[in-house]
Amino acid sequence: MTVLYGMAQWQHPAWIDWLYSSAVPGGERLAEYANVFSSVEVGSTFYAPVADQQLMRWFQQVGAEFRFCFKVPQQISHASAQRPWQEVRNDWLAFQQTLSPLVAKLGPTMLQLPGRLAAERLPYILALMDEWQLSTPLSVEVRHLDFFDKGEREAAFLKALSERQVNRVVMDSRPVFSTPAYNESLLDAQQKKPRVPCHPVATATTPIVRYIGHPDLPSNHVWLDQWAVKIKQWLEEGLSPVVFVHSSDNIAAPTLASWLDDKLVANGALPCKQLILPDTLEQMSLI
Repeated sequence: MTVLYGMAQWQHPAWIDWLYSSAVPGGERLAEYANVFSSVEVGSTFYAPVADQQLMRWFQQVGAEFRFCFKVPQQISHASAQRPWQEVRNDWLAFQQTLSPLVAKLGPTMLQLPGRLAAERLPYILALMDEWQLSTPLSVEVRHLDFFDKGEREAAFLKALSERQVNRVVMDSRPVFSTPAYNESLLDAQQKKPRVPCHPVATATTPIVRYIGHPDLPSNHVWLDQWAVKIKQWLEEGLSPVVFVHSSDNIAAPTLASWLDDKLVANGALPCKQLILPDTLEQMSLI
């Protein structure tokens, strides 16, 4: 078993002349990113449809072991209360059909639900899970505190996921809420990221971690150490974790991912490093 590492994006202005050369056109940077990372969150599908031709261009830029984790469109995940179920279901099946040509390089698809969707809407979540038809994994991220009560409501949710072999997305936003917002990027992260408890429970074979790092990089070690222990446990159980590392502005996210990789090698979870960042002045300036 192994760990897939990824970012929330494959392009960032600060990563030029680090993860990829300034000579590489924007349309080809995914290929350079995929030489370092083994997965990526694709959030663009949440906001608007992506043309089949564009999806295929992305597919062709990465190797056979790379995995895309697409986000489910918001008209499915966030507009359920305003739309008839049959319309949502049709869009859900159509989205799966859009992804089907990419199945050889699909990781867990992410159904990210809004914070207003409470436990009383669990039947809707179950209905979506029961309509999942692809052979690749589905994962669900909930943000309402009902699903973190460590009681009957969370237990019912986890049981439903486990029965269907659907992964729970584990959001760890503890780092960005650990201090007052003392700069613009941290303020932006605190406004946009959900402040939910971190319950690292695996309900299927491909647990997803979304780690939101603090801009004071050394302060992240305390949480990365905890994740190294948990991920080692998952690997020993035969699971295949996917870890997406963010930071408040995402500039240093690759560095944080590399640190986690170091910790997994040090504790014996991995035999050798899987994430080798280019050793450049740009990288060193982040540390």
